[in-house]
Amino acid sequence: MKANRPRGMREVMTIQGLAGRTVPDSREQIMAEQARLEHERSRLQRELAMWQENARKTGERLKGVEERMALLRNTLEPMLDPRPDEGAARQTAQPAEAEPVTAWHEVVLEY
Repeated sequence: MKANRPRGMREVMTIQGLAGRTVPDSREQIMAEQARLEHERSRLQRELAMWQENARKTGERLKGVEERMALLRNTLEPMLDPRPDEGAARQTAQPAEAEPVTAWHEVVLEY
């Protein structure tokens, strides 16, 4: 029969690892470990509930952002000119004049 020897340092059991696998001897140790495990279970249940609530809230916020993006996209589509760029067509019809790089352009702003 082949002996089960550890193949590496990860498989070497420590004192803490061996102690965690054994069953306590006395009633007091059993009760203490059971109480510790019950507290750990309740903590993990609270943590899980918190994560699920956060996931639900995040899902709702994500849904709201997607709805807002769809609304903005639908509002923007009619504003876009469905015709080809007329400015480019006019420029090709007229001879191209070299405009200096430092030319000023007038822009009208209405409030």
